[in-house]
Amino acid sequence: MITAIKNMIAKIKADTDITIIQANQTAPKPPLPYAVYNITAPYVKDRGQPNMTPQERDGELYLNYEEQYLTTISFNVYADKNETTIDNAIKLRQWFLFVGQEYLQDNGIAVVNVGNIENRTTFLVDSYEYKHGFDVQLRMTQNIEVKTDWFDTVNFKGE
Repeated sequence: MITAIKNMIAKIKADTDITIIQANQTAPKPPLPYAVYNITAPYVKDRGQPNMTPQERDGELYLNYEEQYLTTISFNVYADKNETTIDNAIKLRQWFLFVGQEYLQDNGIAVVNVGNIENRTTFLVDSYEYKHGFDVQLRMTQNIEVKTDWFDTVNFKGE
């Protein structure tokens, strides 16, 4: 999941030309303007049951487990002007609604909900830190495969 999100963020950067960094880091901040993403809900169980299917490959037996789940990512855009934060937040939001649809579909990611853009500006000691942001909820798929043993007989015990 983390790799898929990092690859998606790299694609968003390439498509929008907005610098995007991970939240809650101790690394120095990039120059303004930039955006920050934070995975606020990494795994929320989706409806339905996981699929478990056996598969034979090269004479070996594998059990495949596939499960869908929801992930929520929060984006905040920072700039020295309020208008810039709004413009860049709109660009990011449009990526999920339209621009990035082909990339998301090709990578098995579905957009469930894109929240409204909100003013998240904070007042610092003697100035403002301008920021606007929104949350996006994605449906992702987790696949796990384990090798298992063949069995030839099944013993039933009964009356």
